Amino acid sequence: MMYFFYGTLCDADVQRLVLGYRPGPHQLRPARLPGYRRKQARGRSYPVLLRAAGSQVAGLLFRPARASDAPRLSAYEGPEYVTRVLPVRRSRTGGVAPGRARVFLPAGASLPADFHDWVLPRWQQRDKAAFLRSLQDQGPMPCTSR
Repeated sequence: MMYFFYGTLCDADVQRLVLGYRPGPHQLRPARLPGYRRKQARGRSYPVLLRAAGSQVAGLLFRPARASDAPRLSAYEGPEYVTRVLPVRRSRTGGVAPGRARVFLPAGASLPADFHDWVLPRWQQRDKAAFLRSLQDQGPMPCTSR
């Protein structure tokens, strides 16, 4: 099952730290998640998704290549997120193909959204360096499921 990345995991350096390798181009494809919008999590530098009819979120469709990918992604996202399988639209030459992917959504009200939209280039410029340092300080992601 594929995953839909919509936040910090759209950054190649974060992917490398979380997965333990840099995914190849065959593993990542542009995609859109309809019916949601991306907001900054309150008091955090990363995003959350909120339901929003008529909206869509651009991101990446990730095809896992290793057995350790799923447990590493779950460990990275932590208990504040749960996965749901949702319809996504994979971008491809000549149109958009429908599909399904695992999406990390906030687990209840413990991760409220701020009013601000979360934008990857702004995060990369403003928050990425500190975020990467905090990831590196945590050490490697676990390779086995919890």
